[in-house]
Amino acid sequence: MIDDKTRLIENLTGVRSSKLNYYVELKKRNREIVIQNRRLEIIHQLSRDINIDMSLEMIVQRVYENLPLVIPCDFLGLITVEGSELRLVATQPPLPCNGLVVPRNSVLWEIIRKQQEQVYLCIAGDGKLLDELPVRQFELNCLILDPLKVKQNIIGMLVIGTREKNIYSQNDLTFARQLADQLAICIQNRRLYEEVVQAKREWEEAFRARVQMQAQLIQSAKLAAIGEMAAGVAHELNSPMTVIIGNAQMLQRELGPEHPASQLLRDIVTCGLRCKKIIQNLLTFARQEPPVVAPTDLNEVVERVLSLVKYQINRNGINVCTDLAPDLPRVAANGQQLDQVLINLLLNARDALEGVEKERYIRIGTGVRRDENGRRYVVVAVQDNGQGISPENMSRVFDPFFTTKEASRGTGLGLSVSLGIARAHGGTIEVESRPGKGSTFTLVLPLEEGRS
Repeated sequence: MIDDKTRLIENLTGVRSSKLNYYVELKKRNREIVIQNRRLEIIHQLSRDINIDMSLEMIVQRVYENLPLVIPCDFLGLITVEGSELRLVATQPPLPCNGLVVPRNSVLWEIIRKQQEQVYLCIAGDGKLLDELPVRQFELNCLILDPLKVKQNIIGMLVIGTREKNIYSQNDLTFARQLADQLAICIQNRRLYEEVVQAKREWEEAFRARVQMQAQLIQSAKLAAIGEMAAGVAHELNSPMTVIIGNAQMLQRELGPEHPASQLLRDIVTCGLRCKKIIQNLLTFARQEPPVVAPTDLNEVVERVLSLVKYQINRNGINVCTDLAPDLPRVAANGQQLDQVLINLLLNARDALEGVEKERYIRIGTGVRRDENGRRYVVVAVQDNGQGISPENMSRVFDPFFTTKEASRGTGLGLSVSLGIARAHGGTIEVESRPGKGSTFTLVLPLEEGRS
């Protein structure tokens, strides 16, 4: 009875109606606060989770994951300004038309030209004026077009669309604006990061080129110094060698071939003539004169050199095997200088095998190869299974006077002179080595087509 009277009094005085309205309003406010918190959470997550090295597709996908919870959204698109073009670069759901260039007569271009802040479109008709967006494909009825601005410059546009009609409130538009601002910052940071990475890459390339140029200049200076010194030594040796050879030949004629000393005299003359050739090569190298060249068969060079040094190598218990390419094209070269190069490589291989306990071998192979431009080269490779070259010495093997041999066994000139000869022929010498496994030195000479 008391409750009935209380309810009657509340109805008469309007208290009950006010409580109902209060609860309805309170529930509405709570719902708006929840949505607002989710929106703030999305923007916070956007600034926290998106890395500068993420792709635009990944950024749009990350935003779209939670967007329908706080704003009506059936389509999310990102358009960027690239030079003089406007491109649709990422969408959710994904579309095959990503990368589409927006035509100049589009509404989107009109918004950018007029520097508009935000455009809310309720689409009437079939949406023909927005063909670059999937309006008809997703049956969109409302679009929010938000230019992405950085320091008053428009760098793109965020597009949010829904199938619902006249659905977006002022709060939705404000949130879309905040989302666009945050995306603009993310995209700008990503572009700045790309510029920094590109600048770093260019600086590293320039630095590498400078280091290479400095190394070439140092190498050239060393070669110039050794050239001058070699010219002086060769000039001084030339006269006494002429006397030695001349006297030996004169004694040969006087004593005759039957004399017991004739073999010794022949050896003196042969070695003397060889010394003169080496001296002449040193003079040619020092003067940087192009070698006198003729069509030369590298296989013949290999066989000729082996006939001179093979016995010397075999005497050290080293097996010498050859793998000579048949029908090897002739190369324009100075045969005597190639003899000198190959002798240096073979004797170095022999020295590298000293102290090696396993079965020792030297392999000599010839062949033809092409570079990436299709140019052909003839090569001769000398491979050993010796001690190899330590990494710290790899960059110095062609330096004049650099040697790891004892002072009485090597001057450190063989490889530098050999490289000079190879370069004088337009070629080079390549080296590959693994400590404890052995080394391969490859003489590479360009093959002039039509002259082989």
